[in-house]
Amino acid sequence: MVELTSSFKLEFEALDQDHRKMIDQVNAIITEIDTGNTEVCKTQVADFVIFSKQHFAREEQLLVSINYPDVDKHRKHHRDLYDKLDHMLEFARMAPENDIACESLKKELVYFIMDDVITADLEFKDFLTNA
Repeated sequence: MVELTSSFKLEFEALDQDHRKMIDQVNAIITEIDTGNTEVCKTQVADFVIFSKQHFAREEQLLVSINYPDVDKHRKHHRDLYDKLDHMLEFARMAPENDIACESLKKELVYFIMDDVITADLEFKDFLTNA
């Protein structure tokens, strides 16, 4: 299971709240896979993808509003993650008939959270705090 520890919080409530929701969604999907309830993953992953894209838009809007100098770099990072989101949808579609897709989906979800929340977003934490 994934956890948002204090060291990974941005100390900006709206974004931290989004991150908590994303992590809760990931953990719920993993639980369903682990209990063999893979059919519901299709809907859960689709909801995760929609929420992630909404989160990216909110985050980018905030970064623009505070004049974050690397907003274009961060925006590109988000666009690169869209491919991962597409893969997750495909893995979720295949999950009910394919154990490898289930395991791949779980890995993609965890890596996605690590890549976005833990790695990329921490790059602007100090700037956000001082804005």
